[in-house]
Amino acid sequence: MPSISGAVGNISGAVSDLFLAESDRSKASFDLTEGQEYGLASDLALQNKQFTEMSTSIKEAQISRDVSKSLGLTQAQEAGAGFATSGSGLDILRESTSQGALTKAVASENGLVQEAGYQERADSYKLMQAAATQAADAETNAAKGADINAIIKLAAANWAG
Repeated sequence: MPSISGAVGNISGAVSDLFLAESDRSKASFDLTEGQEYGLASDLALQNKQFTEMSTSIKEAQISRDVSKSLGLTQAQEAGAGFATSGSGLDILRESTSQGALTKAVASENGLVQEAGYQERADSYKLMQAAATQAADAETNAAKGADINAIIKLAAANWAG
């Protein structure tokens, strides 16, 4: 017949496993909350990407408008001075157009860089959210295992007693 000390050891182990199971459930709950926070952060990063897209479009439109105004002003000044749209007048217009296109391209590229940064952040947060969910699943499974282990130990203690 099994000893009383074996039964006490099994009961003690069962109690320890029950506390371990509760700890695992607590960790799983924290992991799920952490995953939700990463999901929110990802959503905010995607929202910032959309704001950047809109802001870049507005900036490009403003630049296009400024270039058009500048070209119109240059043409008016050339005509007012009695110059024809040829020679140096065309050179000035061509240079203004080129500078405007360059300014617009830089603004567009900067916007794309910012958008890519926000997309990268969103993707990273989604991966961290998935990792936290996997960790929560693992902790939940560990809690189930500890519960089963505690039941087995209690059964063994009951048998020994």
